[in-house]
Amino acid sequence: MGFYYGSSQPPEDEPGGFKETLLIIWAVFQALALPLGILFGGMLVLVVLFVLFAAHPLAGLSGLLAIVAAVVGYGAWEAKHPPEIK
Repeated sequence: MGFYYGSSQPPEDEPGGFKETLLIIWAVFQALALPLGILFGGMLVLVVLFVLFAAHPLAGLSGLLAIVAAVVGYGAWEAKHPPEIK
């Protein structure tokens, strides 16, 4: 049957090169950069809040108020600058 359909052995592909490997690594890191940044940033905020509360309760509350102010400020900015629909 090899005469009609070719060899019965699977084709041998060349292994990927160094450039292809770096391209795949770059694509994976690019896809994971935002989620990992959010994860590590959130953990850092929690650690800083624990340290602030350990130092003084008012310092911890001021840290919480800073987070609330940042979220409200971002919401106000987004309300004044709606996204453009293209």
